[in-house]
Amino acid sequence: MSGKHWIIALMILISGYGIYSGIKDKNSKNERWTAESSKILTDKCISDSKEMAENYAELTYEYCKCSTKKIQAEFTQSEYIKITKMSIENQTKKLLPVFQSCLTEYQTKIKNRN
Repeated sequence: MSGKHWIIALMILISGYGIYSGIKDKNSKNERWTAESSKILTDKCISDSKEMAENYAELTYEYCKCSTKKIQAEFTQSEYIKITKMSIENQTKKLLPVFQSCLTEYQTKIKNRN
Protein backbone atom coordinates (compact mmCIF):
# COMPACT_ATOMS: atom_id res chain seq x y z
CA MET A 1 0.00 0.00 0.00
CA SER A 2 2.97 2.32 0.57
CA GLY A 3 3.53 2.86 -3.18
CA LYS A 4 -0.11 3.69 -3.86
CA HIS A 5 -0.37 6.99 -1.97
CA TRP A 6 -0.53 8.86 -5.26
CA ILE A 7 -3.74 7.00 -6.14
CA ILE A 8 -5.33 8.06 -2.85
CA ALA A 9 -4.16 11.64 -3.39
CA LEU A 10 -5.56 11.58 -6.92
CA MET A 11 -8.91 10.22 -5.68
CA ILE A 12 -9.07 12.97 -3.05
CA LEU A 13 -8.35 15.64 -5.68
CA ILE A 14 -10.98 14.24 -8.05
CA SER A 15 -13.55 13.98 -5.24
CA GLY A 16 -12.73 17.51 -4.09
CA TYR A 17 -13.21 18.82 -7.60
CA GLY A 18 -16.53 17.00 -7.85
CA ILE A 19 -17.74 18.58 -4.62
CA TYR A 20 -16.53 22.02 -5.73
CA SER A 21 -18.25 21.64 -9.10
CA GLY A 22 -21.47 20.55 -7.41
CA ILE A 23 -21.43 23.58 -5.14
CA LYS A 24 -20.60 25.87 -8.04
CA ASP A 25 -23.45 24.39 -10.13
CA LYS A 26 -25.85 24.73 -7.19
CA ASN A 27 -24.89 28.38 -6.75
CA SER A 28 -25.19 29.11 -10.46
CA LYS A 29 -28.68 27.56 -10.48
CA ASN A 30 -29.68 30.08 -7.81
CA GLU A 31 -28.39 32.80 -10.11
CA ARG A 32 -30.44 31.71 -13.12
CA TRP A 33 -33.57 33.57 -14.00
CA THR A 34 -36.79 31.59 -13.88
CA ALA A 35 -39.90 31.96 -16.01
CA GLU A 36 -41.62 33.40 -12.94
CA SER A 37 -38.84 36.00 -12.54
CA SER A 38 -39.23 36.98 -16.19
CA LYS A 39 -42.97 37.43 -15.77
CA ILE A 40 -42.50 39.52 -12.63
CA LEU A 41 -39.92 41.73 -14.32
CA THR A 42 -42.08 42.20 -17.41
CA ASP A 43 -45.22 42.89 -15.36
CA LYS A 44 -43.35 45.43 -13.23
CA CYS A 45 -42.09 47.16 -16.37
CA ILE A 46 -45.64 47.36 -17.73
CA SER A 47 -47.07 48.72 -14.48
CA ASP A 48 -44.26 51.29 -14.27
CA SER A 49 -45.13 52.41 -17.81
CA LYS A 50 -48.52 53.66 -16.55
CA GLU A 51 -50.16 55.80 -19.26
CA MET A 52 -47.93 54.44 -22.02
CA ALA A 53 -49.09 50.93 -21.16
CA GLU A 54 -52.70 52.09 -21.46
CA ASN A 55 -52.20 53.96 -24.72
CA TYR A 56 -49.84 51.48 -26.37
CA ALA A 57 -50.52 48.18 -24.62
CA GLU A 58 -49.09 45.86 -27.28
CA LEU A 59 -46.00 47.99 -27.95
CA THR A 60 -45.34 48.40 -24.23
CA TYR A 61 -45.61 44.65 -23.72
CA GLU A 62 -43.11 44.04 -26.56
CA TYR A 63 -40.77 46.65 -25.13
CA CYS A 64 -40.96 45.18 -21.63
CA LYS A 65 -40.35 41.63 -22.93
CA CYS A 66 -37.35 42.87 -24.91
CA SER A 67 -35.93 44.77 -21.93
CA THR A 68 -36.44 41.80 -19.64
CA LYS A 69 -34.57 39.50 -22.02
CA LYS A 70 -31.68 41.95 -22.34
CA ILE A 71 -31.42 42.45 -18.57
CA GLN A 72 -31.53 38.73 -17.90
CA ALA A 73 -28.86 38.08 -20.53
CA GLU A 74 -26.56 40.69 -19.01
CA PHE A 75 -27.07 40.24 -15.25
CA THR A 76 -27.72 37.45 -12.79
CA GLN A 77 -30.71 37.85 -10.49
CA SER A 78 -28.51 38.81 -7.55
CA GLU A 79 -26.64 41.39 -9.65
CA TYR A 80 -29.95 42.85 -10.81
CA ILE A 81 -31.30 43.00 -7.25
CA LYS A 82 -28.15 44.86 -6.14
CA ILE A 83 -28.65 47.33 -8.99
CA THR A 84 -32.28 47.94 -8.04
CA LYS A 85 -31.14 48.94 -4.55
CA MET A 86 -29.00 51.74 -6.01
CA SER A 87 -30.15 55.30 -6.62
CA ILE A 88 -32.27 55.89 -9.72
CA GLU A 89 -29.32 57.68 -11.33
CA ASN A 90 -27.01 54.70 -10.82
CA GLN A 91 -29.70 52.25 -11.93
CA THR A 92 -30.08 54.24 -15.13
CA LYS A 93 -26.32 54.25 -15.75
CA LYS A 94 -26.14 50.47 -15.31
CA LEU A 95 -29.37 49.36 -16.96
CA LEU A 96 -30.15 51.80 -19.77
CA PRO A 97 -27.21 50.78 -21.98
CA VAL A 98 -28.38 47.16 -21.70
CA PHE A 99 -31.88 47.75 -23.06
CA GLN A 100 -31.33 50.96 -25.04
CA SER A 101 -32.05 49.18 -28.33
CA CYS A 102 -35.44 48.05 -26.98
CA LEU A 103 -36.28 51.59 -25.89
CA THR A 104 -35.24 53.09 -29.22
CA GLU A 105 -37.38 50.57 -31.12
CA TYR A 106 -40.32 51.26 -28.78
CA GLN A 107 -40.04 55.01 -29.30
CA THR A 108 -39.77 54.60 -33.08
CA LYS A 109 -42.87 52.41 -33.23
CA ILE A 110 -44.83 54.92 -31.14
CA LYS A 111 -43.75 57.80 -33.43
CA ASN A 112 -44.82 55.79 -36.49
CA ARG A 113 -48.27 55.26 -35.01
CA ASN A 114 -48.87 58.96 -34.43
